Amino acid sequence: MPRLMIAAAALALSSAPAAAYTTPLMLLDWMIEKSQKEAAATPGHAQWCANSRPGYRAQWNNWRTPDGRVTYCSSPYYSLPWRPYAK
Repeated sequence: MPRLMIAAAALALSSAPAAAYTTPLMLLDWMIEKSQKEAAATPGHAQWCANSRPGYRAQWNNWRTPDGRVTYCSSPYYSLPWRPYAK
């Protein structure tokens, strides 16, 4: 019986807390929301993206590609922190 209790305690203590899995996703969501606000506040960015990408959604600073993926827009006026503008 004590071995079973020790094994159960070791198993319970060895598992990662839920925050270990959700915290990186929450930080990524915060970073994307922050960049959307910055992009919307940057003069000329939304107009440039709308002219260069059909289906551009200014409120989310992105568009959907034909295969269903979401792509974020970087322009000469505003570059995303994780994807700089490349000519």
